[in-house]
Amino acid sequence: MKKIMLILCLILTMIISGCWDRNEINEYAFWIGTALDLSESGKLQKSAQVAVPASINSKRGGGGGGNEQRGNIVLTATGTSIVDLEQQIQDKLPRKIFLGQRRSIFIGEKLAKKGLIDIMDQFTRNSDTRMRTDIFVVNNGEGKDVLKINSPFNQFSAIVAVEQDRFCRLGDTALRDVLLDIGRDGIRPSMPMVEITPNNEQEKHETIEVKSVAIFNKDLQMVGKVSGRESLEMFWVKGVLKDQFMTEDTEEGSISLYESNLKKSIRTQLIGNKIKADVKLEGTGRVLENNTDIDISESAERIPLERKLNKIKAKKVEATIKKLQLQYGQDVIGIGEEIHREHPYRWKEIRKNWDEIFPTVEVSVQVKLKIQDSGNIGKRIPGIGDRK
Repeated sequence: MKKIMLILCLILTMIISGCWDRNEINEYAFWIGTALDLSESGKLQKSAQVAVPASINSKRGGGGGGNEQRGNIVLTATGTSIVDLEQQIQDKLPRKIFLGQRRSIFIGEKLAKKGLIDIMDQFTRNSDTRMRTDIFVVNNGEGKDVLKINSPFNQFSAIVAVEQDRFCRLGDTALRDVLLDIGRDGIRPSMPMVEITPNNEQEKHETIEVKSVAIFNKDLQMVGKVSGRESLEMFWVKGVLKDQFMTEDTEEGSISLYESNLKKSIRTQLIGNKIKADVKLEGTGRVLENNTDIDISESAERIPLERKLNKIKAKKVEATIKKLQLQYGQDVIGIGEEIHREHPYRWKEIRKNWDEIFPTVEVSVQVKLKIQDSGNIGKRIPGIGDRK
């Protein structure tokens, strides 16, 4: 009986543990970054940044991302469809493509202005696509140029851009976020923009900057961009900015703050044919530099300063929203979505004409930023001229 049980156990073990169609990890080519561009002939061009295992292993002993030997290769193909281009790249590799590790997608500005609707269709159908993949537009350049950068910080420039965006606080926009915006009538898509800074005599490597945001219309065509402070203000109103650094000039001097716990709320009113939107922005601030004679540790001096800073910031945010309305006419901050939630029946009447109506919306902004930390001292360190 024991022999029979032993034989049965062996047979079951062979059946259960059998794995006839598995792929070993060394049979995969890890696709880290994608670039999509428009070729000179007007065709779609796709580039892939693929990991080179041998180069990666050689750097583990002590070499960093700045080694002369690259940890990746960049392959490019030109054609008419995303699927066709992916197969062309597969034909150039001795391993099976694996998209599960892809971190970012870079779109050349020329292609972004032409339109991305056809490109996005493939991303929604391909089950291998990670919805958390970050997506960027390349400012005044092509996506493949970003993939070719040999960064001193990481072997993969596709990962460098993702980390750079995280520290620049420009929304951390993923493919999922863009697809959600495309599917809604009351908001238009936007994407962070990367820019390649040229080499100089001191710097051996090119670097990546993230300081602008691309504005798209409902057909997913890029119609403009905002940069610097305006891009941060836009994302604050949209509700995706969580912290930022701010320096404001007042009559008493300049003051720098680190703002955190940033929040937004939008309330809309429909009065006849007029639409009003009240934007409320909140947060807490920590003083990093105080070049005024104000003692921030004293409530009697701090509270008037808070009010003054809030008024200055509110005017700047209103100017940014006005620029989005009059220069681009695209609601990338989601006022239409608020109308949809608060006035659903009226929204059905106006949603098809929202691009024409959005520039006429009366927007008022209120900022409530509280200074909760004045640093280790209240007043600035006195200079020789201030001493008596």
